[in-house]
Amino acid sequence: MKSTAPADQVAQADADQAIIARVLAGERDAFSILIHRYSDPLFRHALGMTGSPDVAEDILQMSFIKAYSHLAEVRGRFDAWVFRIVANGCKDWLKNIRRTHLSYDEDDQPTGYANPEEELDLSELRSDLDRALQTLPVSLREAFIMKHVEGRSYEEMADLLSTTVGALKMRVHRAREALQALLEEKYA
Repeated sequence: MKSTAPADQVAQADADQAIIARVLAGERDAFSILIHRYSDPLFRHALGMTGSPDVAEDILQMSFIKAYSHLAEVRGRFDAWVFRIVANGCKDWLKNIRRTHLSYDEDDQPTGYANPEEELDLSELRSDLDRALQTLPVSLREAFIMKHVEGRSYEEMADLLSTTVGALKMRVHRAREALQALLEEKYA
């Protein structure tokens, strides 16, 4: 689901439609191709929205089950359709859960920092950023994560979220301002 040229998007959409046709014709195992193709970017989005790898995995699994169950209803691009299912799953989870603190589980990841102090400073900054992100309204958090964590273009974001580029630029701008205000108190 990375930014691609329009011709590549058309070819990808056509390939996805061919796989969907195979699944609907009874070749159920072909759905695993779509799962493999889109799991990583969808997981990264769910992780960014929820802050929890376990919750992100659960949302992703439920989303693929829902997608499989409603595969005959796909109109247009499968990647945009399944993205909306995952995004809605994240929003539903966020509405129904109260969290005091969530952070990314990066403890097992090697770092390139020379000393433990630098590592601790980065860990503290990540933790503060995670907390600040969790306080943002869902629409601002989603736009910020899609732009700055997932590296999507505004055009791709607008397509996936069925909104305008201008609205998304405003959401990202507001998210940056809010994060800056939240983090300024500690790091100014």
